[in-house]
Amino acid sequence: MEEEIRRVSSELIVTTDDGSYGRKGFVTQVLKELLEKDKSIKKVWTIGPPIMMKVTCETTKPYSVDTIVSLNSIMVDGTGMCGSCRVTIGGETKFVCTDGPEFDGQLVDWEEFSNRLSRYKDAEKKSWDFYQEHNHTCTCGRGTN
Repeated sequence: MEEEIRRVSSELIVTTDDGSYGRKGFVTQVLKELLEKDKSIKKVWTIGPPIMMKVTCETTKPYSVDTIVSLNSIMVDGTGMCGSCRVTIGGETKFVCTDGPEFDGQLVDWEEFSNRLSRYKDAEKKSWDFYQEHNHTCTCGRGTN
């Protein structure tokens, strides 16, 4: 959606880690340069991998810039009852599916959040290996009843 963002933004800076597209480097490098140059920046929204959002929050903190993160936790039922998306925000238990997904990034317990994301890692690998081994083709919704 690069063109759409360009149309509604005064400036768009695209970065890639390896420089294969846009500017080479991490988004946080550019963010720090912008915060140094433009003291009028008051709020940052960050969406992406948890480590990137965490480092973005660390980058904005010295500048007292509000930083909103969009957490992409594991969700099972979408009602908060299962607790899979539980996260600690400012010392309080919240549920990403019902209380979020946007939160004040400075208040997120990033260690807990990262640990929860890997909760099903072994089961996911086992399922993927089984899928690969059996060359599964989904037939959901096909066939007769």
